[in-house]
Amino acid sequence: MVKFLAKILEKFTIDIAPKFPIKFRTPLYASVLRIRKVRDNLRIKSTSKNPTFQERLDYALDSRNSLNRTGSQLSKFQKDVKVEKLENLNIPVYKFIPNEVEEDKFGIYFHGGGYFAGSFTSHKNLVSQLTSKSKMVIYFFEYRLSPEFNFPCAHQDAQIVVEYLHNLENEKTSIWMGESAGGGLATGLIVDKEFKISPDKLILMSPWLDLSDKSEDRKFLKNKDITIILNGMHDIGEFYAGEYGSDNAVISPIYADINNFPETLIQVSSSELLFNDAIEFVKKLKDKNIKVELQIWNKLWHAWHFFPIKESEEAITKIIKFIKQSQFQSSK
Repeated sequence: MVKFLAKILEKFTIDIAPKFPIKFRTPLYASVLRIRKVRDNLRIKSTSKNPTFQERLDYALDSRNSLNRTGSQLSKFQKDVKVEKLENLNIPVYKFIPNEVEEDKFGIYFHGGGYFAGSFTSHKNLVSQLTSKSKMVIYFFEYRLSPEFNFPCAHQDAQIVVEYLHNLENEKTSIWMGESAGGGLATGLIVDKEFKISPDKLILMSPWLDLSDKSEDRKFLKNKDITIILNGMHDIGEFYAGEYGSDNAVISPIYADINNFPETLIQVSSSELLFNDAIEFVKKLKDKNIKVELQIWNKLWHAWHFFPIKESEEAITKIIKFIKQSQFQSSK
């Protein structure tokens, strides 16, 4: 039943909805995502309360395949962008290059997927859009995923990649960007006092900045969010954090003691479970007089940037504007 429903929803999401005029797509996707959440609830309820490693792995593999299919087909890869795979690292790193390159800056994209999914395949179309519109080289890397590899594996992989790329692109303006868990991963690198590299600008899209279950505000949003299941999210976060604890400041930067931080743009929907992650983190940055811009969309879902809707186009346009702003103060 669950698999049959998943196939129907996937076909509608990929093949049918994009054929509608763009002004009708947002409510269509919202409807189908609500049904997908019902499917995900059924899938979670069919597993044990204390999932075995194999159950977690099966769920992760299924999610990776689903994200790869939808992410690679929801939007189109930009034809004015080419991709090269770097050969000097054991970690997969891909270089997105626009036809016309602005040589004074470069980007690093940290992908989301709850730390258990996400890949070049699932994110290449979105990254190609950002590359094409920004006229900036953007690097994308694949870090090790849970449940096979939990914290600090993704964090360590990110450190290796960032250090290599900052040495490679020495003296250029650096811009890090990431959605969901990728936003948390990028932010965790910045607040890690043992890691000395920081970007000039940071862009966070629906960032997951608190993996703990301490936020009471999330309970008020659990029914408004049409994609994320609260209990499932908390379980994934606790498992990923393991012995380090989900309130560890590097894992959940909402608990970090922040002094220096780059100029930051955060985009979030007021209807998603992670809304208060963004709100609370913005408060922390403003308390330290760090330049931060919070952009809020209403009645949207988590990481809507992947979908071919007008709100996605608006969000990406605002990201490009932030990237191209030349007047900013670096906290590096």
